[in-house]
Amino acid sequence: MESNFNFGNYRFETESGRLWSGAEELRLTPKASAVLKILVMRAGQPVTKEHLFASVWNGTAVSDDALTSCIQELRKALADDARQPRFIETRHRRGYRFVAPISEPPSAPVVDSVPPGRDLPAIAVLPFADMSPARDQDYLCEGLAEELINALTRIDGLRVASRTASFQFRSPGEDIQAVGRHLGVGTLLEGSVRKSDNRLRVTVQLIEVATGFHRWSQRFDRTLDDVLAIEDEIAEHVVTSVGRSVLRHHEKPSVVRPHTRAEAYEYYLRGRQHLHRMTKADLEKSGELFECAIKQDAAYGPAWGCLAAVHATLYEWFGSKEDDLSTAERASQKALELAPSLAEPHVARGLALSLSRRYEEAAQEFEQAIHLNPNFFEAYYYFARSCFAHGEIQRSAELFRKAAEARQEDFQSAMLQGQSLRMLGRIEEARAATREGIRRAERTLMLNPTDCRALSLGSGALFETGQEARALEWSQRSLDLYPDDMSTLINAACLHAKARQKEEALALLERVFARGWGKRDWIEQDADYDILRDDPRFQKLVAALK
Repeated sequence: MESNFNFGNYRFETESGRLWSGAEELRLTPKASAVLKILVMRAGQPVTKEHLFASVWNGTAVSDDALTSCIQELRKALADDARQPRFIETRHRRGYRFVAPISEPPSAPVVDSVPPGRDLPAIAVLPFADMSPARDQDYLCEGLAEELINALTRIDGLRVASRTASFQFRSPGEDIQAVGRHLGVGTLLEGSVRKSDNRLRVTVQLIEVATGFHRWSQRFDRTLDDVLAIEDEIAEHVVTSVGRSVLRHHEKPSVVRPHTRAEAYEYYLRGRQHLHRMTKADLEKSGELFECAIKQDAAYGPAWGCLAAVHATLYEWFGSKEDDLSTAERASQKALELAPSLAEPHVARGLALSLSRRYEEAAQEFEQAIHLNPNFFEAYYYFARSCFAHGEIQRSAELFRKAAEARQEDFQSAMLQGQSLRMLGRIEEARAATREGIRRAERTLMLNPTDCRALSLGSGALFETGQEARALEWSQRSLDLYPDDMSTLINAACLHAKARQKEEALALLERVFARGWGKRDWIEQDADYDILRDDPRFQKLVAALK
């Protein structure tokens, strides 16, 4: 899928790395082309030298002269002047920024996604800046922003960019219009946190992307015990500002969210920070922190729900240990008892039940989560995965579609929807969903070229659209970056199986399945493994899985 970016009289093809002026190609060296690709894809945003070196030279030690040479080559090709730049601006001692107005290729819609005429206001919450004296409050800055994202997703008629998408914009001074354009939102909520001992200062601004106008701003000077009240006040101001005065069920955020003591909440936020990193070590650390939160406040339901999610993830992806499954079941049940009005504990419970193959009971929990929060991506996504593992392929396709609608930047749900549709024989719909998934993955990789999941899952989607060489390149990149990641290894194996390279596929699977890692029910349904099913080596590997 070739993407063209137009600026001035020039056209740049991101896939081939070719630069054109009208019908004339302007020859670039491969490294200069790679630098231009990164700058163009992050147009309007400062790109550090460190990021360029890591992306273009991939760990090879080179001097600053190598990058300077590429920039000079690009400026010469674009007839640009470093003193009065029209295209590439130097950020003194920091990096470079592509400053020319740029037009992107049109985006393809999600299959049967947002109903016609539905034009929802959209907002993104950026990670808050740490202004504390020791600059050691990252967990609080991330946690405050994430809690606001979760609160705002409960609002009927408001679309909220996901944590994964909005947290890619961490640098202070980001170009508001560029950020808003990339995230597809009309308003941005940004702020800062300053914590000193038990005192907390939170400053927030709600900014209109199109004009840069501040719709609302406020400073809160409170104690750490008041952090949840601050979150509720911010959410209510946002709701009022965007024209939606109540949440679904006419409840304010403070009504539906349980409160806890500052000590427990700090442990909870630290646990959430590790939870999103999805490595075995981070998951185990996350679990320890949630346990600490529970020791501080055993009645805090969200901590129990997150503890369940940690152990469910460890069970599914890291060894299928019975202790992890039993902890996930116990913690999810406790979370439901303590916070039955929240959608999150129902999703955690549904996930634990599905891992125990109690699919009908899991479906009830996922359905209740959707009833409580119809905008909750995780409810649709994990419900869809549960249905797929249970062999309910048609239902999984519909749920993946709804997940892709709920989080319009998520590439996983669109790609997995395409897989389910292919298995149902709905080929044209499958192609459209898969192309949409690739488009979303490409946008993710614009900002984070080393995103493991986008590269590894995207490789299979590329293969399905006939881009075999590009698929193998994405897969190899993911393996080079994350050689021991289970998802990366499994997706690489599936890609080789699709390419009818059985030996390569089996060698990769032996590195995973032989350790007891893998979800047997999913594997039994997944058509990507069909070419391997008659092979005794594959049968032996699957037989060892739980």
